[in-house]
Amino acid sequence: MDVYLARQPVFDRNLNVVAYELLYRGSMVNSAESMGDANEATMQVLVNAFSEIGLEKITSGHPALVNITQDILTSGQLPKGLQKLLIPEILEDVLVNEDVIQEVKNLVDVGYRVALDDFIYSDEWKPLIPKASFIKLDVMDLGVSGVKEQVAKLRLVGDIEGKLLAEKVETHEEFELYRTMGFDYFQGYFLCKPHVMSGESVPASGMVITALLAELSTDDYDIERVERIICQDPRLSYKLLRVVNSASFGLTRTIKTIADTIVILGAYELRRWAGMLVFSAMDNKPNELLVTAIVRGKMCELVAEKLNRQFSGGYFTAGLLSLLDALLDKPLEDIVQQMPLSAELELALLTGGGDIGAVLRMVEAYETGDFDHAIMKGLEADDLWVIYLKALEWSDVAQHSMVE
Repeated sequence: MDVYLARQPVFDRNLNVVAYELLYRGSMVNSAESMGDANEATMQVLVNAFSEIGLEKITSGHPALVNITQDILTSGQLPKGLQKLLIPEILEDVLVNEDVIQEVKNLVDVGYRVALDDFIYSDEWKPLIPKASFIKLDVMDLGVSGVKEQVAKLRLVGDIEGKLLAEKVETHEEFELYRTMGFDYFQGYFLCKPHVMSGESVPASGMVITALLAELSTDDYDIERVERIICQDPRLSYKLLRVVNSASFGLTRTIKTIADTIVILGAYELRRWAGMLVFSAMDNKPNELLVTAIVRGKMCELVAEKLNRQFSGGYFTAGLLSLLDALLDKPLEDIVQQMPLSAELELALLTGGGDIGAVLRMVEAYETGDFDHAIMKGLEADDLWVIYLKALEWSDVAQHSMVE
């Protein structure tokens, strides 16, 4: 059974990743049949994640929230001994009966943390509320007034301190709102969107980033100009030297100057690493934004290679630059105007047009779990899953190279 599998981060109040939810569904050959059997899909994901592949490769060592059906929950099919890795997520359509209540109690007693998904209060769920470590409210579906109503009902039941998780948070304003309301955890794609505030200027590091990427976007860039730009930001200089001297490059001598680094890396690798390093240099942004950018860029590159496209590095660049607006908190159109990008790359970033744009849109759909639109001629479900896993692994190695 082919399974599409992606992950979505769960953040705490400080935007640190505390877990990943696994997003998955069966093959999409036929829309009516694509969901497959929910039990089979869940078990397939559990088998893949916890045995064949290894969860640490998918979640970078964080625990995983996995949707659990009623049949799997009450039949005792959940893997044992995975308390630190697995957070069972009880679906909203589960019929809460004595069997369900007892099994949740059994899981909690042996050390599992349990999540209640898309929670809507009713009396039958009351016995599970004290047992849950995460109570997930769909803030997009409920709206602000609906969220307040649910929180009020929950507080009448008992102490929900440290349990509330707001899912489908789509803007920074929503994140701040629900954090103020007492939520402790957050899911959604707000992190990948710019937090544009009137009157705010781009920090100095952001201006260095824009200048560097603009210079590197041309094939005939000047090494001395690139060196001068990099040296404007000491953190960027330091990290670039750390990267080229890391074990990943296997050099026999230590590189001590930025000029030597530029020559050794060459145009392609310099563009790639400079792009990733500028994300890591922004101290006011959470690390997960860097992770998302690297995974997206690498996945675009691997898709291009799989489809035998020329210049796959351009696809990597598109994936990376597609999050510049979130990094710099400026509209992407304004940023692109300052960068002499190729017409194809500009088209891909601003309109999703051209082949690079088509690959970028498909990758973005995959990473958000919108598998209906993660389709491209020449790619099968297994291809995308292997590519996604490789991108996750490559991201971990790249991050390690930047900090080791």
